[in-house]
Amino acid sequence: MRRLALFLIFLVVPVLGQQSTLEVDPNLFLVMAAINAAGYDSDLASNANSPIRAQIRNWVEQNKPPVLDQLKEFYAIHRKSDPSRDLSQFISFALCIEKYDAADGPSFRYRLRLSELPPDVQELDGFEKLITRFYRETKLADLLARNQAILDQSTAPYHDPVSNSLQQIDGYLRNPRANGVKGNFHVFLDVLAAPNQIHMRSYANDLFIVLTASPEPQIDYIKSAYMHFQIDPIAMRHITDIESKASLIDFALGAPALDPQYKKDFALLTVASLVRAVDARMMPARQRAAAIDIALKEGFILTPYFAESLVDYEKQEQSMRFYLPVMVKGIDAKKETARLDAVVFNAAPRERRAKLAPQPVFEVSPAETTLETAEEFYGKKDYKKASELFRLALEQTNARPIKGRAYYGLARLAALNRDPQLAVDLFEKTIAEGAEAQVSAWAHVFAGRLLDLAQDNDAAKKHFETALATVGASPAAKKAADDGLRGIRPTQP
Repeated sequence: MRRLALFLIFLVVPVLGQQSTLEVDPNLFLVMAAINAAGYDSDLASNANSPIRAQIRNWVEQNKPPVLDQLKEFYAIHRKSDPSRDLSQFISFALCIEKYDAADGPSFRYRLRLSELPPDVQELDGFEKLITRFYRETKLADLLARNQAILDQSTAPYHDPVSNSLQQIDGYLRNPRANGVKGNFHVFLDVLAAPNQIHMRSYANDLFIVLTASPEPQIDYIKSAYMHFQIDPIAMRHITDIESKASLIDFALGAPALDPQYKKDFALLTVASLVRAVDARMMPARQRAAAIDIALKEGFILTPYFAESLVDYEKQEQSMRFYLPVMVKGIDAKKETARLDAVVFNAAPRERRAKLAPQPVFEVSPAETTLETAEEFYGKKDYKKASELFRLALEQTNARPIKGRAYYGLARLAALNRDPQLAVDLFEKTIAEGAEAQVSAWAHVFAGRLLDLAQDNDAAKKHFETALATVGASPAAKKAADDGLRGIRPTQP
């Protein structure tokens, strides 16, 4: 199994009708790289860490940006004793900043008004200036650009299961947000932070989920968060009807496993119970009863009722936006009291952390190991050593996709060495060897750009068009291909 150099994956689910995209989020990457360099060492020895965390730490240490001492001083002053809270404040900060072009170069500022900043971000005032210096001095943008194809590869394990899950939810709820509701749903996977954590934020109508590295993608949590994002605004329109059933919260107070926030807010508990019911109804029939029972014993007292009501919802044509008030008004307090009187709630709460797994066993071929090392030297700009290792990988394997990746590395080096003809030949060898879709798409893009510069318009156009048609190509690669196609210059007479 190949170990991919996974940085950050950014999933945006915009207004319904548009496709979701996966791409690198540079702000979160920047902040996490900075605090790692400044002394953030939480769970550094965990087997769930991505190798890239150590690589980035080493890379910054080798570059020794002048701002590093000030970063370390700032981090030491603001460091929290609880590792989770310590990380949490910097995640909040990363979600509240934006990059802009100042007169003296790229800079960072808050994207929200100061009055809208959460308290933990206000406590980090001044960090945006240090981040600006760190960004300029380390040239992190160049590092990301050089590793774009590898980053695109890294999105593959997440894109399909997440996109499919969210599409299924949209289908089940029947597009409840197609009525002008503002805001977007964002998921960040951050492997520069301590692994096995889940953080959630809501800023300016947007919901952010930040998952750190874990043995398996946390699809279930993403699904639950997305259902809340969809259903919460609908429920708030019917808060009076929901609160009229609030006497049932007394049963939730006796559920030790239930998060205290649900014991204080019946509307929140109602929506959470509905989310668990929807999740159960979307499962295979044989799994539904157990899922409903688990939710009930955890304290989500209305999950059984909603699960029963959803059977009727599925038989009619209204969306959840219109059917939710029907279900809420149908709650019979006496009937639910009789049901809940017999429930024995769980004694222990569930942790909202990704489940740890045993140390994974990776079967990595010598050629793949060589390629990983070659990419590390490429990232350090030791191009001579990188070239030697890319060539060694070619000798170590007959596997065509791996050979394709080796040719891709050599092609990039040829382009850097201002040998465009050799670079095009090697990019075309990358494609011919059947490299993965992400790598092949970028090989087409780069070959197209070089051929465009050489005014070989027909060949450039063919490469750009093939990149656009490549199944599995990233949105970034397709955009680059589309830009290239639009920008082909007329042949000079």
